[in-house]
Amino acid sequence: MRNKTTMIMVMSILTVIIGMIFNFQEFLMGSTATIKNLIVTLAYIIIWILILVISIQNKNHRVIKCFSVLWIVTSLIAMVTAYVNITGASADWAIPLAILLLGQWYGIHFFVTSFLTSSIIVASISLVMSLVCIVMLRHTK
Repeated sequence: MRNKTTMIMVMSILTVIIGMIFNFQEFLMGSTATIKNLIVTLAYIIIWILILVISIQNKNHRVIKCFSVLWIVTSLIAMVTAYVNITGASADWAIPLAILLLGQWYGIHFFVTSFLTSSIIVASISLVMSLVCIVMLRHTK
């Protein structure tokens, strides 16, 4: 059980870091999203679904709790980004979290051009992922 937990945690951390690295240049510069960015985003989603399925099958409550927090934070940062896009407000405190958690989603810009729309999509997907984690925590006890 401990080896699976370690594997799941390492896999999740690597997924975030690798997705961030591959999409960072376009994310940073606001360039047009490429097919590479789309592939990275789709791989990111698929790997996270796999990670969650493995965690749920192993009934690893601590890991699922950690992932639910990650998805809630991702959703909140996406909502802050949407708020900033709507109001023009400043949220400098959120920049490090946005770099860490939103760059992997840059492939969404392959289909949409608005940062507001992509923020809403990321927030929605993140909310769904966090709700899945929370529901699974209750059902696997």
